[in-house]
Amino acid sequence: MENKLNYDIDYKVLDKKMVYQGKRISVEELHYYNKRKKQIIYREHVHAGNAVIIMPITDNNEFIMIREPRTPIGKNVLAFPAGMIEIGENSNDAALRELEEEIGYKAGCIQKLREVYPAIGYSDEKVTIYIASKLIKTQTHFDETEDIEVVKVKIDDVKEMLNNNDINTSSELIALFHYFMYINK
Repeated sequence: MENKLNYDIDYKVLDKKMVYQGKRISVEELHYYNKRKKQIIYREHVHAGNAVIIMPITDNNEFIMIREPRTPIGKNVLAFPAGMIEIGENSNDAALRELEEEIGYKAGCIQKLREVYPAIGYSDEKVTIYIASKLIKTQTHFDETEDIEVVKVKIDDVKEMLNNNDINTSSELIALFHYFMYINK
């Protein structure tokens, strides 16, 4: 079946300017010409790189999650291990690396679930979601700025947390909804 819902735009880039270059993100200002409407439009794009999120599941039907301070919202958030894909690294290798770095486990089995764009209105960041099982305990290797607490949560408790809006980050929601819709119905 041909996908006619998503297709490339035909806007012409008139100009672009890098207005911010940080350690993790960059911001560009762009002007496009919209041929269909015959008008010039302005956009700001945040380039954040691509990332992975991993749903580790134990043989005891628990998710291994992390509690981590998220300074932009001023809260400690319960989430899955995640991180940036490094230059020259594929998403699968990044998922395996982040899993061990953040929770101290290797995966005997890792499966890609889907790719999502969490903020398409202003960013080109793509997040690849994995599920990891057959876990083998090793040790964590936190980055120097990470402040992570590893937490095991029973799958039934995660369902209740979803119902109570205790999990409200986009990547975790998408990962869990995918899990409960297609893997653990």
